[in-house]
Amino acid sequence: MMRLFARKKDAPQELDEKGEFSEEQRTPSTLELTHVGPYEIIAPIGSGGMGTVYKAIDRKRDQLVAIKVLDRRYDLDKKRRKQDYLGREVLIAASLEHPSIIRMHKEIVEQEDSNGNVRRCLVMELVDGHNLRKHIKDRDLSMNQMVDLTIRLCNGLDFLHQHGIVHRDIKPENFLFSRDMRKVKIVDFGLSKSNASWRTRWMREVGGTRRYMSPEQLSKKKLDARSDIFSLGITLYELFAGKHPCDGQDSREIMRQIRSSKYKFEPPSKHNPEIPRQIDQIILKALRRRPERRYQSVTEMLLDLSRVSASRI
Repeated sequence: MMRLFARKKDAPQELDEKGEFSEEQRTPSTLELTHVGPYEIIAPIGSGGMGTVYKAIDRKRDQLVAIKVLDRRYDLDKKRRKQDYLGREVLIAASLEHPSIIRMHKEIVEQEDSNGNVRRCLVMELVDGHNLRKHIKDRDLSMNQMVDLTIRLCNGLDFLHQHGIVHRDIKPENFLFSRDMRKVKIVDFGLSKSNASWRTRWMREVGGTRRYMSPEQLSKKKLDARSDIFSLGITLYELFAGKHPCDGQDSREIMRQIRSSKYKFEPPSKHNPEIPRQIDQIILKALRRRPERRYQSVTEMLLDLSRVSASRI
């Protein structure tokens, strides 16, 4: 494992209440790191519960990359350190090569930050565009584009599942697109579990983002790939309909609605009449609460999606 050091700077500014940086904060003097190995940090490009992702450049090779810096809490807290989220990502990246899955360097870099704390960093492919959330908010994709993107994302998720990996945090923020929309990438494997490393098909850790969790994940029951399929169903509902399938006013109410069979998911076409009936059926099947009644694999889902795609040619 490499250990590299950068000169100290002023303490970094905090994220705003949305977990984002203002334009004024996107300057070198406010960054928690100035360099990671040969890469010069340019600006933060995203943040989440586990850390911040930065855009960086190797000026000698004229190479742009993204660098994830794990939040210090995950090193200071012994329980979190034991879960080793960056280690999971590296382990999983070592076995994956697919056009719809982010490429990562297979080594964790330790780097001293502006306060003299050693931070763990992961270098990965830079996708210089937006995540799916932006397209959901902007409603800027045609029906054909949404179907095409869905198929590409399903291909990537199917690849993960066929390699024994359950993502466990499928949501719009973890699907990235290049500006020209030619690249579609699944990212963030910090919560994923792999048969190869954990030697078990079933996982009970909660993790993830609650408004996208399957009923069994919310209930801390055994998980397999069908849990990802439910989370994908919620994500696709938002993509096509422009809203979450639950109408709860807060996370607690949404979690209750996800678990309760008394709450009926409306067809996405109720909110967007342009949605084909076949898409309604695919999404609602992915959202069935009992895993045995859902799609049993993303391969099955792709077969139905291919029929929709062929009918629109």
